[in-house]
Amino acid sequence: MDKDILKRYDENIYKIMAENFGDEIFVTDGEGIVLFVNPAAVEVIGKPLDELIGRDVRDLVKENYFKPSATVEVLKQRKTVNMIQTVRGDKHVLVTGVPIFDEFHEKIKMVISTTKDVDAINELLQTIEIQREEITNLWSIAFEEADYVVGDKNSEQIKTLMKIAPLDMPVMIQGETGVGKEVAAKAIHLLNYGKKKPFVKINCGTIPENLIESELFGYEKGAFTGAEREGKKGKVELAGGGTLFLDEIGELPLSLQIKLLDFLQDGSFTRVGGTKEHNIKTRLITATNRDLNKMCDDGQFRKDLYYRINAIPYYIQPLKERPQDLDALSKHFLTICNNKYGTKKAFSESAIDMMHKYNWPGNIRELEHTIEHACVMSEEHMISKDDLGLTMNDYVNTDSDIIFKRIVPLKEAKLYAEKYLVNIAYQKYDNTYKVAEVLGIDQSTVVKLLKKHNK
Repeated sequence: MDKDILKRYDENIYKIMAENFGDEIFVTDGEGIVLFVNPAAVEVIGKPLDELIGRDVRDLVKENYFKPSATVEVLKQRKTVNMIQTVRGDKHVLVTGVPIFDEFHEKIKMVISTTKDVDAINELLQTIEIQREEITNLWSIAFEEADYVVGDKNSEQIKTLMKIAPLDMPVMIQGETGVGKEVAAKAIHLLNYGKKKPFVKINCGTIPENLIESELFGYEKGAFTGAEREGKKGKVELAGGGTLFLDEIGELPLSLQIKLLDFLQDGSFTRVGGTKEHNIKTRLITATNRDLNKMCDDGQFRKDLYYRINAIPYYIQPLKERPQDLDALSKHFLTICNNKYGTKKAFSESAIDMMHKYNWPGNIRELEHTIEHACVMSEEHMISKDDLGLTMNDYVNTDSDIIFKRIVPLKEAKLYAEKYLVNIAYQKYDNTYKVAEVLGIDQSTVVKLLKKHNK
């Protein structure tokens, strides 16, 4: 650095800087005699500059221009001092006094004091607190609208969700079936866009392979037999400017994975049967209960697509690992049932204990159905352990059988057998086509049964 660089500047540069500085600057010599006061400090003290320069700071204290004096304390303590000072009897400022020593660090040559308006600081803090409360209220509204129920809003899971929500980057939500992946996706969308932008969902596991491309990207008129006369927009177009949620992304056929990857790279696509290129900007959120990394190793999922959609991974723990959420969700679902059926049911201690001991393999979805069933079937005000047992104890699930511990109506038994078989098969294979194969039914029937029993 050029040693003479400062010579290029006006010799009064530091004075100009101090005079135009927003905070107050007050300088004395080593005896407490005022050497310099910038305009901001003159205005706060309320005394003309020519009546301040050359005065002893102790006299200004006696005349009640300010008290106590940070300068006096610095001279006494020979170190930096911070204190609250009263100016002209009613104004409070935060003062920092700094000693400037000689080259031998023996004698104080000057004391430089700077001040900040305490009232202004408090007002700023109050504004920040109000804004924090407003943000918290917006978060609460978003969680409520998304039906996202948690036992602790300060949990790490919620903190993570709120951090990633404003980022317009792909999010991949992972977790077991029924843990609330779609609810989390809606919460992320609402925290980012509110209701003003579209949230469009497509379940990659419930649409036949020959139709999923047209569902995603739309089609032009005459694209295929049965197509609408004017063509149709796909989910990608409908989600423009908002969020596209692809549930069960692991079910997406390899042929469609390439087209989805192309769209994610530049935001462009063509409808089925068309040649015109469309450009859409949308945020992608995907969800899966499968190990996509392993699927990549097995050649069932494209690695380049996996890395593209997994920019921000978000994992939701199974319900059995979230006891606080279990309590909150139980109360939530019971309130819904009481409102729905005009009842005033409550949980007994034995019922609460049973719910905490149970493993909940079906997670939140199973909890919801269990509570609704218990609420309807319970004849007493208090829902007991036995009432919950209608869905947890009366039917003992094994690897190959459903064992009924008591006699039940045949229609009810068939319903539970149907529900159990389709759900246990889907949990095992994670593929509606494979479930159809092992159950000996059509894939479309599997889709209908999953929707019927897991609403």
